Amino acid sequence: MNVNHLKAFYSVAKAKSFTHAARQMNVSQPTLSMQVKSLEKRFSVPLIKRNKKAFELTAEGNIVLVYAEKIFAMLHELEKELENFETTHMIIGSTLYISNHVLPDILMAIQEQNIGVKVQIYTGLSKDVLAKVADNDYHLAVIVRLPYPDNIVMIPVLKTKLMFISMEDLGEEVSLRELVNHPIILPEQGSATRDYLMNEFRKRNLTINNPIDCQNPPAIRHMVELGMGGAFFPLFSIQKDVQEGRFHMASVKEDLSLDYDLIFLKDRRNSPMVRMFISTMKKQRRSLSK
Repeated sequence: MNVNHLKAFYSVAKAKSFTHAARQMNVSQPTLSMQVKSLEKRFSVPLIKRNKKAFELTAEGNIVLVYAEKIFAMLHELEKELENFETTHMIIGSTLYISNHVLPDILMAIQEQNIGVKVQIYTGLSKDVLAKVADNDYHLAVIVRLPYPDNIVMIPVLKTKLMFISMEDLGEEVSLRELVNHPIILPEQGSATRDYLMNEFRKRNLTINNPIDCQNPPAIRHMVELGMGGAFFPLFSIQKDVQEGRFHMASVKEDLSLDYDLIFLKDRRNSPMVRMFISTMKKQRRSLSK
């Protein structure tokens, strides 16, 4: 059944006139009449008595009117429910680094200014989070820059240097060539950070000898503390630890860095939650770039 045809019949029945209903719906009377006839054809019954001077529904027409009222009341309720969800629920995807060090300030500002907004955060590998955004599972996400499909909008969030931390003092600066024979703990296979690092070594015809793979940043940090090796971390995620003397930090001579982007589907460009996040992020941008 075509809902527009049902709406045409409903409007005519409530107005008790094709002329008045056509004016209210801003369509021509012949168009409205055709839509009602299509509905009658769909049900194989007449809904309006057309041989009467006064407007009158058939018995079948009165039954359809009762159900049409229920259907449109439910549709109105559905629209309100969706509108409420879209203005009170924010579903975000991110990497662990971002969820721990970048998102908290933005989300705190959002909730201070918009009491009642419920935020859900899911973390994972950048490529997996991108897939979730593309599948409409998340409203938006902040991830390491990747190649994006055409239906994704990308807004740069921050660019951060990658530093090398270890329990051994390697000096203020270290080169990738010097690190080749140093025990290195890398993020898990499929990680955008790992892919970037491996590519930087390959570009210089360098191969890491027996790297250790680890799934999450807190575990990598703990392994470094235990002296099992060194690791690359975004500057913003380790500054406090270095200041507290938990690790030695060296900048990388090759000036390695990662770009983080806010991403969302083009179809969500006007979503209240996406617009709210972008507005708040812009206000926080100065602190993100520090």
